[in-house]
Amino acid sequence: MMLDYPAMPCPSCGEPMTVTYEDLHYTECGLPYVYLKNIRTERCACGEVLRAIPKTKELHRTIALELIKKKDPLVSFEITYLRKSLGMSKVDLAQKLHVTKNMPTRWEKEKDSVPMSPQSDLLLRALVAMNYRITSYIDVMDGLNLKNVRPHVHRDLNFELGEKGWHAEDLAAA
Repeated sequence: MMLDYPAMPCPSCGEPMTVTYEDLHYTECGLPYVYLKNIRTERCACGEVLRAIPKTKELHRTIALELIKKKDPLVSFEITYLRKSLGMSKVDLAQKLHVTKNMPTRWEKEKDSVPMSPQSDLLLRALVAMNYRITSYIDVMDGLNLKNVRPHVHRDLNFELGEKGWHAEDLAAA
């Protein structure tokens, strides 16, 4: 689904902007592997770039729901993303997961993070799932591989806005 409205004048120089639809590496969400397809982008000769990402709340919910389907254990930045998607502080998350109040900080550290226990991993996924009422969550849980903590496997998540809202394209771990 492409939003079709006229380009606005450049906010910097007032000149007309050119409209294109481009793929965007969406690192602003906090996950290094999220890409948005066909994002309306307005460019000006002066260098100004404006992008419209529609329905961001729905997009972020869709990203969270795709993330909890991952078969491997959650890594630090994924834990942070899911916690924030629930609107929780680290202390709130610790209370919900019945762990010490400093555990979320240890899980979310960029370097030398402590892996979540399989129980906390599953509970965090369940919190996300229950918040958005996924009915098939049990089916997703059957295929999870939480026994072997492996380093983060490079993967790309691609999202595109369609007629029915944001959806994920096929996921492939490299």
